[in-house]
Amino acid sequence: MLSTRLFLVLFLFSVPLWIFGQGSPHVEIQLLSNDQVAELNLDRASFTPWARVLGQRIDSVFGQDTSKRDYMVLVTLHTQASPDISIFARPACTLAELNMLQTSLNIHLPIQTTYCDYSFVFLIKTNEGSRNPNQPFFPEFQEPDKAVHEAFKRAGLSEKKKLLIKWATDEVMPILSETETKIDFKFSGIQYAGRMLRETVNGLPATALSETGSVTDARSEYWRGVMEMSPGNEIITLSKAMMYVANGEFDLAKEYCELIRPFAKEKLLATYYVKELSWRLEEFNKELSLRAERGIAQHEKGNYAGAIAVYDGILADYPRSAWINYELYFSTNLMNNTQQKDSVQTLIRWNAAKGVIFASNPLYPLSARATTGQEGYLLMRRLELGKLFKVKEDFSKDILRLGDIALDLGAYGYAAEVYWLCFSRLKKEELGNREMLPYFLYALEKLGVTDIRKTFNGDFEKEFVKIDKARKKEMEGSPVYKSFKQKGSR
Repeated sequence: MLSTRLFLVLFLFSVPLWIFGQGSPHVEIQLLSNDQVAELNLDRASFTPWARVLGQRIDSVFGQDTSKRDYMVLVTLHTQASPDISIFARPACTLAELNMLQTSLNIHLPIQTTYCDYSFVFLIKTNEGSRNPNQPFFPEFQEPDKAVHEAFKRAGLSEKKKLLIKWATDEVMPILSETETKIDFKFSGIQYAGRMLRETVNGLPATALSETGSVTDARSEYWRGVMEMSPGNEIITLSKAMMYVANGEFDLAKEYCELIRPFAKEKLLATYYVKELSWRLEEFNKELSLRAERGIAQHEKGNYAGAIAVYDGILADYPRSAWINYELYFSTNLMNNTQQKDSVQTLIRWNAAKGVIFASNPLYPLSARATTGQEGYLLMRRLELGKLFKVKEDFSKDILRLGDIALDLGAYGYAAEVYWLCFSRLKKEELGNREMLPYFLYALEKLGVTDIRKTFNGDFEKEFVKIDKARKKEMEGSPVYKSFKQKGSR
């Protein structure tokens, strides 16, 4: 019989596979949900008696089976509903037989998860199992996570947005918050991140974009949390990314997700959610691209009004898309310019559009206009973003360039994240022997976070002057800046 103790070991202490018994039936249990979520997600007081009864039922029901079969008993626990139990057989049984087996396993004891669905499967062999292990199970078996993935893929843009926000606020942020606030109080920055997430979820609708920055980038407590985490555990920066998801600001969430993913160590809770966020954002952006292509097609035909209608429809579902706001500007500007060319009005339209575009994603890789040497230089820097991370061997060089570009573009919070990763995760030799700590602290100073540098020894005022001069020298030495200067602009 399945022991409660072994069941608890399986779920609460991250054992991915346990084999019970050597006779008939032979039972294995395989987790289908992330094992690190189990301890937070399952309540021992209700789970223990439920698991004991289920183990007894499985031994009793399948112990009486005289056939040579393989069975899969899929169990999914829910937050607000009774467990789902489905049975699959090889060779096939009739549906009536499967329904009878399933009815025998139903347990009328209260059992629910805390944060999210949780699934596991019993792999059962009766009388040494099926003689044909290559035969498919009946009915066809699909893992619950795969079913979630397929349902997300089928959803439209608006529904994908809702699913992403619900997943972040109902599951991920509460679990991250619980994980962070359980840590020792001496890690005050990590504790702060946990409280920040909890307050965001409890205070939905979530904080606005500017407020997200005010409780992360502009707070020394947040940066202490970033510094307190061991290399490879990127849970604090992931927490910021999830706040952007909760606000429907997926462009920014994607930038942070892509930044930390190469540094995230396997088998950590944060890494699991980084991967989960990655595929969801990828599917969302595929849907976004499909809809955007319709607008681009109208634009290329010269039907600017038609293109604008498409973009307006997309922005009604996802207003924080830098790309679609950029395309909207182009179509709007060309439609107006076909009626009356006016460079002043074009500039006015661009100045209005770029505020929305670069607020949605300060690292958007395109800019439409430049009227000064500095604007020309920043336009060039945005174009350089598209050339990064093309060659695996250039990763260290490219991530350093990414930090410098973010700094030049005024994305100081993002630049600070990059510089900290360079300082704490990469070898100095990989970065051309550049001292990274002053750059990290310089970015924090730009954010108004002035007390973190007291943690470190050094004359950072002097270092900041050097950085200012280096950034200015690079800008003024660029060909594009010089070309504007020759024309008489600054």
